[in-house]
Parts: sequence; C-alpha cells; structure tokens
Amino acid sequence: MDPDVLNASQAATLLGAHVETIRRLARRGEIPCFKVGKDWRFHRALLERWSQTHRPPRSATVLIVDDEPATRRVMSRVVERLGHRALVAGDARAGLELVEREAPALVLLDLRMPELSGPQFLKLLRATHPSLPVVIVTGYPDGELMQEAAQYAPLMLLAKPFLPEQLERTMGMVLGEDRASMAR
Repeated sequence: MDPDVLNASQAATLLGAHVETIRRLARRGEIPCFKVGKDWRFHRALLERWSQTHRPPRSATVLIVDDEPATRRVMSRVVERLGHRALVAGDARAGLELVEREAPALVLLDLRMPELSGPQFLKLLRATHPSLPVVIVTGYPDGELMQEAAQYAPLMLLAKPFLPEQLERTMGMVLGEDRASMAR
C-alpha cells in the first residue's frame, strides 16, 4: 500500500480524532477522501492541507457505570455515534479501576448499584479526581441517593428513562461541543 494513502484509522491518528468521527466526516463529504471498495482512503498531503483550516471534533473517552446491561448498551451506542470512545463498567469498583487506567473525560453514573452505590463511587472519585465531570443517570432523581450524591458536586442529572437526544445534549454541554457538529 502507498505510504501516502491512509486508511480511516491512520487518518484519525494523524488528525488526533476518533476513527468514527473521520468516517462520519467522509460519509458527509466534509473531508478529502475516496473509497476503495467499502473502505475510506485519504491522501496524507490533502489531509494535512485540509487540517490547516478544519479541525475535526476531538474525541473523548466516556465512562459508563451502570449495573443494567441494556442501559449500558444504549448509552454506549449514543457515545460511539457521537465519535467518542465508550468504556463500560457494570459496577462502581470496576468503574473506579477504569478511571485510574483510562482517564475518561466524562463519567455517566447510575446511583443504585450493588456493593458500592453511586454516592460511594463519587466519594472515592472526588478524593482523586475532584474536577472530573459526572452526569448522574438515574430513575430516582428525587431519591435519598441523589441527595447523598449532591454533596459531591458539581454534577449534572439525567433522569431515566431518557431519549438518546437528551443524552447527546447533556454530553455536548459537558464536553463543550457545538450541537450542530454532533452526529444526528
């Protein structure tokens, strides 16, 4: 393969963006590219020139901590559709391990979980990562656990059940993304 022709993964690395963001820009015709079969290809020189005036949205790592597999799947799909990387944890302990290993930009956190609750997770998280943005995603926004969690502010709240668009908007606010640039 020609070293000056990149695949989507190599283009993402060159531009410092998530590979899904690069593919989305290619599908929309917003980035110089061409197709070989079903795969997108990019000329290195054209990409470098394009990057001087255009910057793809930066991808973020988003940690989802929820004990419900269906909820984790829905949130993961939304996160990845927006061009971000989704990490999932089925409990708070696994979530804390991922925070240390992966340094996420945002945590989406359920409150009711076995062993460690959301507020207990927050207490441990704030001891080491006091400014990491957290969105509480709960079916009990007026419950005791939410009141307990509030002492570990700043937090945002998203009540379950939620629409994917609501999660998109919330993530956009936290990550500082312009709604117009997010996937539809």
